[in-house]
Amino acid sequence: MLSPFQKDTHCQCCQENLELLTEDPEHFFQHLVTRDETWVYHTDPETKMESMQWKHKTSPTPKKFRVEKSAGKVMATVFWDEKGLWFLEFMPQKTTITRQTYANTITALREAIKEKR
Repeated sequence: MLSPFQKDTHCQCCQENLELLTEDPEHFFQHLVTRDETWVYHTDPETKMESMQWKHKTSPTPKKFRVEKSAGKVMATVFWDEKGLWFLEFMPQKTTITRQTYANTITALREAIKEKR
């Protein structure tokens, strides 16, 4: 539910982007940075002893069909452009993305872009 001010701001940003795109499409796409969030699951690796199995010399190596239970998950926020990765951030466990955490992420992204450009 966006407020009228937020709707106007979104429209203004879209109009400015459309103007930039029509002026110089190549330049526009070269500077476009995209963001996505995903869960990254991790597991505790098996020890060598846990993964050992008895078999005959001529028997093929058995395939594992059992999926290991995830030891945990972490939220990853990824920023990239046409050339590759700009910034990757992992959220600490049991934290929520709030206005402040998002602002901190954007600030860190800006610093990464300044450093790399």
